[in-house]
Amino acid sequence: MKEAAFYNGKAGEASEMCVPFLERTNFFGDAVYDVTYAQNYGLFAIGEHVERLYGSARRAGIQPPLARCELIERVREVAGMCDTGDLMVYMQFSGGAGRREHVRRTPASVWIYCFPKGIEDREKRYKLITMPDIRYKLCGVKTINLLPNVLAANAADSVGADECLLLSGDVVNECAHSNAVILKEGELIAPPARGQILDGISMRRLILACAELGVPVSRRPFTLEELKGADEVIITSSGVPCTAAERVDGIRVGGKDGRTLARLKDMLYRQFELSCALDRG
Repeated sequence: MKEAAFYNGKAGEASEMCVPFLERTNFFGDAVYDVTYAQNYGLFAIGEHVERLYGSARRAGIQPPLARCELIERVREVAGMCDTGDLMVYMQFSGGAGRREHVRRTPASVWIYCFPKGIEDREKRYKLITMPDIRYKLCGVKTINLLPNVLAANAADSVGADECLLLSGDVVNECAHSNAVILKEGELIAPPARGQILDGISMRRLILACAELGVPVSRRPFTLEELKGADEVIITSSGVPCTAAERVDGIRVGGKDGRTLARLKDMLYRQFELSCALDRG
């Protein structure tokens, strides 16, 4: 299969899968999700992604209908149905399917979707735009209520940019679908999660890489002006392990600490490959 999917015990070609009209996902966006990648069918940091998914479900009041190990087994089965092993791997729990009313009265549903997509080319340099952050106050929970993110991503795409920085006033929160950090005078500055932004798994790994390489880290908010004056601007997610930005709203940024950037990039890409290889066994 080119793209494979799973819904509540049924698996098949994604384009042929059907879900009930009464799915709460359709009416309320009543679902949480997580995403990772696979390389040659090896799943990247699958345990961490599943743990974050269950954490999102707990905060959203959704009771997953299967154990973590069972979900991972289903994910492996669905990924193995695809013709290629380089995949984006999507996992979701929803509030179930039943009459449209706000109170949940049905068991949760399980969704899995795998399709061909590799991680970002390590030599890519991003062009960014900025927009006000108009999202709600539970951004640490990966819910599917992503309309503001969709608007931001489409605004970036419409002008040939790769990502959109979301701002609260002049403070940089994160991007539409990734985290943003900066390098300044040899120090990595990363905004604290605290439930207001996503606690990115690759951002965690980037911070750990800094510890291994002797790069000091400061967990604090930073402004757009600080970002524009940084030595390097780094975008990171599971599909974009460590990618530098070269422009923000058309203004050139970064490009001043290529040595530290290269060391971090080498470690993050090697970690991705090693994690996937270990998962393959």
